[in-house]
Amino acid sequence: MANEADGGSPSPADKRLVFLLDVDNTLLDNDALKADIGKRVEALVGPELAQRFWVLYEEVRQERDFVDYPETLVRFIHEQGEAAKPEQLREIFESVPFVDFVYPGVPDTLQQLHSLGTPVILSDGDQVFQPRKIRSSGLEAAVDGNVLIYVHKEHELAHVFARYPADHYVVVDDKARILSSLEEDCPTTFTTIFVLQGHYALEGEYRPTPDITIDHIADLSSFTRAQFLAGASDRAASR
Repeated sequence: MANEADGGSPSPADKRLVFLLDVDNTLLDNDALKADIGKRVEALVGPELAQRFWVLYEEVRQERDFVDYPETLVRFIHEQGEAAKPEQLREIFESVPFVDFVYPGVPDTLQQLHSLGTPVILSDGDQVFQPRKIRSSGLEAAVDGNVLIYVHKEHELAHVFARYPADHYVVVDDKARILSSLEEDCPTTFTTIFVLQGHYALEGEYRPTPDITIDHIADLSSFTRAQFLAGASDRAASR
């Protein structure tokens, strides 16, 4: 078998693995987090203004193509003035107990990934609330500070590869759409893993299909190196 010393490809046991992990509804229950924020906002400003807040939230999301709570807050407070109870409203977002929404089994899963390679958080989102979420939830520390946040991460793979070179990448996400777009452009040094958590699990099928589908992120805590490599091997063989 060829090895790096012979100038060939590394053996499976020697391959450098990098795990690219989504956050929302992958490592952290973002649906539950959003629902909790919704309850707090409604309790503060009432159902009518709370509904207006979420209308602005959707407008901002459509304009920027990502969730942006800070900009939503700015627009809501500007529009509603003191009725928005600005100081108390900001406090809701500054005091979110993010750690309470990390999925069960995530610490064990990340520990297992550390034993096999380098876990890296690769997330979409704004540059204020999303970093705070990742840091305050303990996820940033759990991946040794290896965090990348982009508006469209699937368009930034060249930057990701340059920052974290590897022989094989494993991408874990709750959106089949993201995984399928990677499948179309990525080399066979990828394994894509679809996690059936959150509302995107019901989004429907995309082609190409992910290499591996799991019910919960904690399922990966018992995965071996061979299992992470098997999906890509099967895909490569079928081409």
